[in-house]
Amino acid sequence: VSTDINFLGARKTAVSISLAVILSSVGIFWARGEKNFGVDFKGGDRVVLEAVKTKPDIGAVRSVVETLKLGDVAVQIEKSAAKEFYTIRGPQGTGEKMADLLKEKFPQAEFRLEQVERVGSLVGGELATNSLIALLLGMLGILVYVTVRFEFSFALGALVALIHDVTITIGVFALLGRELSLVTVGAVLTIAGYSVNDTIVVFDRIREGLQTGRKGSVMDIMNLSINETLSRTIITGGVTLLTTSALFFFGGPVLADFALAILIGVLVGTYSSVFVAAPIVLWWTGGRGGSLREE
Repeated sequence: VSTDINFLGARKTAVSISLAVILSSVGIFWARGEKNFGVDFKGGDRVVLEAVKTKPDIGAVRSVVETLKLGDVAVQIEKSAAKEFYTIRGPQGTGEKMADLLKEKFPQAEFRLEQVERVGSLVGGELATNSLIALLLGMLGILVYVTVRFEFSFALGALVALIHDVTITIGVFALLGRELSLVTVGAVLTIAGYSVNDTIVVFDRIREGLQTGRKGSVMDIMNLSINETLSRTIITGGVTLLTTSALFFFGGPVLADFALAILIGVLVGTYSSVFVAAPIVLWWTGGRGGSLREE
């Protein structure tokens, strides 16, 4: 289906909205502090239990765990399809103790142990550092690759869109009270790949339009190129959302955070390819299209 939407005409509004959401994401993340990080980074034990029958009130579960006087303990309920999972986080070496106590105090729930994680604080710190390094190296590689394949203005647009997607995804996680883990880091790196791929498809069509000497201003050519890739973008994003939604709703607690991050990333990444990356190229080149268009 042929479309003629003036995407770049809304660039100021879109970028303003993006800036507001990014600042909000950073603010929420900053306000939560250490609560943003899961066992993988802080160290400690994480236990996931499924109530096969009667589902106890979360307040009652929290009260029982607090009787152990373990210190900093967090209790959450995570839903997956028709199931409910109780996630309890506590100091290192307390996982089995908490699980055994809950099974004893709530026999009617018939708790089933789904997952136990144990990470030392030293290892957690190293994982956090290595994850950050991996993300920064990935961004550097993307900057170099897109600069070589296109030019610096396109690389800058792709990098800004990538930072936009990652920041907002992490911000939504913070807003929902979810914790960052190694699984989430894997999802963020996957989002980076998806975001760049989607952006490159749009950029490739824009470059083709600029090099073939189409009539009209650079902004008109860019708008036309985005419209030409719109159906592909919608189909690719839609299929990804369908499969990832299945993982989120039916994959259980182990895959829930990964799937949620991908869901957010796909939506934000599709938006940023059009409303963030392309306007950056237009502004950086002053509306001239860089060296890809002969004046």
